[in-house]
Amino acid sequence: MRCSTPRAPDGLEEPGDEDGAALSGTGPSTQAQRVSRRPPEPRRAAPRTRDSGLWLTGYASSLVGDQIFYVALTWAAVSIMSPAKVGLVLVLGSIPRAVVLLAGGVFVDRSGPKRVIIVSDVLRTLVMVGAAVLLGVGVTGTVLIGVLAAVFGFVDGFFLPAVGAAPAFVTDLDGQTRLQALRTVVYRGAPMVGAPLASALLVAFGTASAFTLAAVLFAVSVLVLSLTRMRRPDHGPRPGDGDADDPPPSVLGEIRDGLRLIVSNRRLLVIVTVFAILDFGYAGPTTAGVPLLAAEQGWGPGGIGWIIGGFGVGAVLTAGVLAWRRPTVQAGVVAAIGLTVMSVGLIALGLVERLHLAPASGMILAGACGAFTGIGTGLFGTLVNAALVVMTPVRQLGRVMAAVALSGYLGDPISFSLTGISAQGLGASSTFLFGGGLIMVAVIITWVSPAIRTLALPGTRRRS
Repeated sequence: MRCSTPRAPDGLEEPGDEDGAALSGTGPSTQAQRVSRRPPEPRRAAPRTRDSGLWLTGYASSLVGDQIFYVALTWAAVSIMSPAKVGLVLVLGSIPRAVVLLAGGVFVDRSGPKRVIIVSDVLRTLVMVGAAVLLGVGVTGTVLIGVLAAVFGFVDGFFLPAVGAAPAFVTDLDGQTRLQALRTVVYRGAPMVGAPLASALLVAFGTASAFTLAAVLFAVSVLVLSLTRMRRPDHGPRPGDGDADDPPPSVLGEIRDGLRLIVSNRRLLVIVTVFAILDFGYAGPTTAGVPLLAAEQGWGPGGIGWIIGGFGVGAVLTAGVLAWRRPTVQAGVVAAIGLTVMSVGLIALGLVERLHLAPASGMILAGACGAFTGIGTGLFGTLVNAALVVMTPVRQLGRVMAAVALSGYLGDPISFSLTGISAQGLGASSTFLFGGGLIMVAVIITWVSPAIRTLALPGTRRRS
């Protein structure tokens, strides 16, 4: 049971009251004034093991629903639209998400992640029920599909920072690495379940049935998360705490505070920068590059599934190992090794065609390169996400997670476009060479700067 803020391990910023105040731009005198408007405190009971399990179950149900929705939406769009319009639908989903992400982080910090996640999944359930009913009676069209994509993207802007902050509320600092590892298992495993399930429903029963199942899964997530107890850690005052006569802080003001925290904290700034470079180099090749490479090499749909499955299997197996054996003292070094493995894996995938293997042998080797890349993804993502939760003052955790998510999403459209241009001019393999080379820039930053390399996680000290 953690009744007070523990001392941070070596290599991490202390998220206690004094340091947290310095990071967020509030001093002791300001905190002393912020008393009378503080909302009722949530229960401070110690986190229970079953709360982590309940949260992971709800998260898994929501992620599988996500996968089913996106497969069904894309299929519905392909059925009635040109390829250009299908791309427009994906853009319609990404723009609202990017616009509201930072504001979503503010609402997470104000209300807590549990309430935001539940409201998000309730909205998703209602949207899926409405879509299933309309499609069931034969209503379809470009406008309907575009509205579905935009509404879902808008809700995602609140859901993503809430999911990123939730681990801090369901387990203590010592349990963060294990919980993040299990979260990686769920995150990488959901596409393996959701995509085939959606495909089977679309073939057997049609689009309306896929949306119906997505609605059920989102409703299950709401039910499970309502039973999950989330405890706010004692990391200082919450946003909005202050004197009754003071005007409440604006959303834009709190967004500025969150960005100021990242800019003023070198460790956070380096992590966000590395994530931005990583996503820019990774998103295009692994999303658009894989189908292009499979088509170019004659591997067909089986090659797409084999490579993407390799990404997921490598990440899941690595996260499973991290859940069992946590590299706490040298977490930053292990994360840097993982990022290096990611870069080398993508470059190796781009070099497979140079070996002039038979199609079957080339496809198997490409899948192995995908699994190797997935191992690096599991190492880096799990450990750095755990470190973010530990080192960030909890009252600003939603905004930091929103900024991390936004840093990746902003570069995705450019990454997708450059992937298509590179594949058309130089061949699909070039996309993986460029992507892996760009990630190597992040690797150099990680090894040269101590911000990530010296990260340590709780659980490293011996008891006296």
